[in-house]
Amino acid sequence: MAAASVPLRLAGHGLGNRLAFERDPLGFLLHQRQYGDLVRIDDELYMVNTPALVEQVLKNTNSTFSITRDLLGEEIDGSRASEDLAQWMRARHVAGRGVNRSGLRAAGDRMAAVVARHAEAWRDTGTIDAITALEDLSARLIAEFCLGPDPGRVPALVARLQDARLPGALPWPGWAPSLRGRRLHRVERELAADVSRLIEERGTRPEGPASVVVDQLIDACGQGVLTHQGAVGVVVSTLFAAHETTAAALAWLLLLLDRHPQVRRQVVDEVDRELGGRLPTAGDLPRLAITGAVVKETLRLYPPLWYLERTVAEPAELGGHRLHPGQRVGLSPFALHRDARLYDQPATFHPARWTDRPAHTRLPGYAYLPFGAGPRMCLGAHFGTVAMTTTTATLTAGYQVTRAADCTPTFDTRTILQPRGLTLDITDRAPMSRTYR
Repeated sequence: MAAASVPLRLAGHGLGNRLAFERDPLGFLLHQRQYGDLVRIDDELYMVNTPALVEQVLKNTNSTFSITRDLLGEEIDGSRASEDLAQWMRARHVAGRGVNRSGLRAAGDRMAAVVARHAEAWRDTGTIDAITALEDLSARLIAEFCLGPDPGRVPALVARLQDARLPGALPWPGWAPSLRGRRLHRVERELAADVSRLIEERGTRPEGPASVVVDQLIDACGQGVLTHQGAVGVVVSTLFAAHETTAAALAWLLLLLDRHPQVRRQVVDEVDRELGGRLPTAGDLPRLAITGAVVKETLRLYPPLWYLERTVAEPAELGGHRLHPGQRVGLSPFALHRDARLYDQPATFHPARWTDRPAHTRLPGYAYLPFGAGPRMCLGAHFGTVAMTTTTATLTAGYQVTRAADCTPTFDTRTILQPRGLTLDITDRAPMSRTYR
């Protein structure tokens, strides 16, 4: 089919469409779907709205399509020389073997203890800023998983990098971006230097608790599969992406449980029944079916990667329409996950849809992609779901987590999808059966 133009009554012309997108990104993405499977926003940008077209774009990233903008919309070198791209993908593949199911089983038993220590501190405080506290937690979880139980300054540096990358809510003076850029590069260098040092120390002193990701990268360096710098680069990118997306998704999950007390009761009953007052281990997670469904449904309604974009690298046909190099294709997991052609009552929080096997199996491929898909899928996707399930089970076992009475969270789409302004009250539900150092 030919690409449809967004009609005049939506915004009037290409510039108007872009202004409408900036004013209300999520509303615009939901609205534009009615104009076709492939919608022309302007001469440069097209939106795809079906799993089949999404699959065509994401599976062919690194060939027909490339990534040329980061999460902040800033230009990056997405074309990469072929050898540079090949080395980057080798590093991702090696790291991915560590961030897979077997790697997480090896380290999963330590996760709940980390969550419990943070939860005790939150309880002592009483009220927390959700995003700040959960980013601190997720940075610690992913840093320990990638680098071992003593990641030094890395969690704090990951948080500083996040602050440096995030644009201000208000416009800055004209000279400010250069200061922001210098600060960003300084923190990036510090983080890379600390990761490099920890990898080197692990290589010279391999004794101690296993650090699955780094150990796999060190082995690959020893075999000449990738360079030390390549190993550092993939760890840094994994740290940053996984901590931010996991924290945002956890914030949405806790807000949803507060809004749906009947679902929270189901989670609490399951955790009490399956864990009996102890903390979860990796081996417990398959039995926490309701908790896992809550995680999956949260990621459907509020996928951290709410919008993805690819640049056409070579002439392509998409949905019967010819695209040319330099044009861009956008896709929205947020909009796709709320498509009534794919999901019953798509705007409703209904975790049971994932435990109803027939409903689950009816979904086509690429209809559910909270962490993207294809060769550039987020490396921390499986880590994120395991961390979310473990955190949810740990918190519901011992604490009551509720939205603070004076807080009204709003959608924040400056980078990933977050509930801006969410504050949570943390109180004891029942005494924990163990203490943690």
